[in-house]
Amino acid sequence: MKLATSQDMRKIDELAVKEHGLTVAQLMEAAGAAVVKAMEESWDDLPEKTVGILCGKGNNSGDGLAAARLLKQKKTSVVVILTGEEEDLAPEARSQYHKAKTAKVPIIPLLSAEGMATAKTALGECDLLVDALFGTGLSRPTEGISRELIQAAKGLGKPVVAVDIPSGLSADSGSPLGEALPAQLTVTFGLAKVGFYTPIGSTFTGRVVVDDIGFPPALLESPFLRHEMTELETVQRALPKYDENTHKGTRGRLVIVAGATGLTGAAALSAYGAQRIGAGLVTVACPESLIPILGAKLTEPMTAPVPEVEGGFLSLKATGRILYLTANVNAVVIGPGIGRHRETAQLLREVLTKLTVPMVVDADALNLLGGQMDIFKAVRAPAVLTPHPGEAAWLLKTTIAEVEQNRVKVAKQIAEGYNVTVVLKGRFSVIAGPDGRVRVNPTGNRGLATGGTGDVLSGIVGGLLAQRLSPFDAAIAGVYLHGLAGEKASRRLGPDGLLAGDLLPLLPRLLRQIRENDREPLWRPSHPNSKTSGKPSSSSSKSVNRDSSNTSKPRGSRK
Repeated sequence: MKLATSQDMRKIDELAVKEHGLTVAQLMEAAGAAVVKAMEESWDDLPEKTVGILCGKGNNSGDGLAAARLLKQKKTSVVVILTGEEEDLAPEARSQYHKAKTAKVPIIPLLSAEGMATAKTALGECDLLVDALFGTGLSRPTEGISRELIQAAKGLGKPVVAVDIPSGLSADSGSPLGEALPAQLTVTFGLAKVGFYTPIGSTFTGRVVVDDIGFPPALLESPFLRHEMTELETVQRALPKYDENTHKGTRGRLVIVAGATGLTGAAALSAYGAQRIGAGLVTVACPESLIPILGAKLTEPMTAPVPEVEGGFLSLKATGRILYLTANVNAVVIGPGIGRHRETAQLLREVLTKLTVPMVVDADALNLLGGQMDIFKAVRAPAVLTPHPGEAAWLLKTTIAEVEQNRVKVAKQIAEGYNVTVVLKGRFSVIAGPDGRVRVNPTGNRGLATGGTGDVLSGIVGGLLAQRLSPFDAAIAGVYLHGLAGEKASRRLGPDGLLAGDLLPLLPRLLRQIRENDREPLWRPSHPNSKTSGKPSSSSSKSVNRDSSNTSKPRGSRK
């Protein structure tokens, strides 16, 4: 499922008008109809309710005014609160204002303190609120009368329907720009926005309905759209295909450099994650004193002792041994449970610059590289980095809060800046490639919030790399399957108290179901809070003469 940034939507709006013959008026009518349609589907008793519609000064208010008029025509009681005067409105929104006035829609302009008091009283008598204050083009914090109106609406505790995007929410980062108005239902146009699918943004959108409002399908699949939600079909296409002549060499060889005193569980979980996802031969290279412990934990994966320093940490002297072990394999995972010894950090820098096969760099390896990301400019082989927000903050010498404020931007910054594939873990994990592609993962739940699940993930991604998937495909497929295993384990055992090892036996079954296209146990919408709607009702989905001359300005940012 394609996702759009604010810049993407500006471009789509412009192309729809300039190259496809649509008019701004048609798009506004369709947007208003889409909002009303979604409300009718959500509230059976809509005609009996009183609806308050909050409108700003940009084109987003035109959508809201169109919805107000259509609701009035359907005998729903409606009142519009406008944050200015008619003269303040964008030209296309002003046209909708006149239509609403002709339809006798009550409109209260906020021109004074008395106007705000009147508006608050009117909104207090409403059953539902429609938020058409700001659109996707908002780029600065909400302020002034708009901020006051948002605060007043929040204080009422009424259900809110957002038009295109909750006002005050960044379409790109999913973070509030000053004061933002949470919605129970968001009716968005053309494409869902990137910011909807972040841990912060998802708390503002409620259920998301995507309506194409008449945009040409080809436009919504444009090559400039670089952000997508991972879907089941994407994973199906990425997984390797095997026949009955397959052998363990065909399935790929993987070396996992992992383990330190007290941290052997990470090595074991990563190894079993790789084998359960189908890797043919898995070897764990670990400090030599830990071989008896790992030998007891591991039966199918092999172990290989390497030199260590006192205390059971990987030594710089292990460099040659590790390079020997990885000379004839298909992929390497390095980092799970290797600890944070100074000499292990030296070893890591040596190995990373000399490896010649695709690698996953995870866990303690990322912690050892904090502030030394330039090393990846000297790495010869493709690398997948899998940081959680704390590790990403450490790598970039910033704070976790700053990472979480704009997860997509941070993932792209690392991926494009250091020519690596990045998996920024968390709810809606972000997978970013060095070529600018971004995928947002919809699977997973709170059951994965336990120690060791990240080690399983590194093994899964490494196992897929060993089976010759590209780094980007291995990352998106691995993260999707990892999250799906967490959901399935949570349904069986409950999400609280889940163990990382509970994911492992579910992976082969998931692989079988996906390969056999057995959707029933797996099927989920593109996002659990989303659905895609077709064109709105016939009143706003009239055929468009694409050859007609049109001089209207594009809807632009809808700000």
